[in-house]
Amino acid sequence: MLYYMGATARGVTLGLKDMIARCIAKLRQGDCATCENRNSCAIHKMGAFAPPPADASPFASFISGLAGALVSAIERQSPFRREVEERLAAMLEAGDVRIDRVAADMGLSRQTLYRRLKDEGITFEELLDKLRHRLALRYLREDRMSVKAASYRLGFSEPAAFSRAFKRWTGQPPRAMAAA
Repeated sequence: MLYYMGATARGVTLGLKDMIARCIAKLRQGDCATCENRNSCAIHKMGAFAPPPADASPFASFISGLAGALVSAIERQSPFRREVEERLAAMLEAGDVRIDRVAADMGLSRQTLYRRLKDEGITFEELLDKLRHRLALRYLREDRMSVKAASYRLGFSEPAAFSRAFKRWTGQPPRAMAAA
């Protein structure tokens, strides 16, 4: 099992895959001394394949707790809310996301859609914002999409509007996430 030494939570989430790939390459070359990450190495040279240290259990339980919370949040999400999100995701690329259109696609009135979402503790705008946030992270991290392509795919009128929203969500510009 590989483990990360000297990481902050932000460092783990942003570039762990890339850092591990670089560290494995340096480790294979036996050239860890010249690595720019040698002081916060993803793979400790002497213990690369050793079990995690005993003091790693608080970190492991923290990560396990986060994963459990995410799974619980997904499981708690109602089928109705999932259906609204699926329809929103399909409409985002076309850039025509309106509550009237979503309601009509679901065979509901606008007021009924608002009320049912309110019963679940969320507004249409909040649901759309959270969906865009989640998809933006996926497009930039996993799909390695350009900022411009992601902004249009998420239904933003221009990349600058997407950049402002992304900075509000994460506290950093999308280019920083795309580069990580």
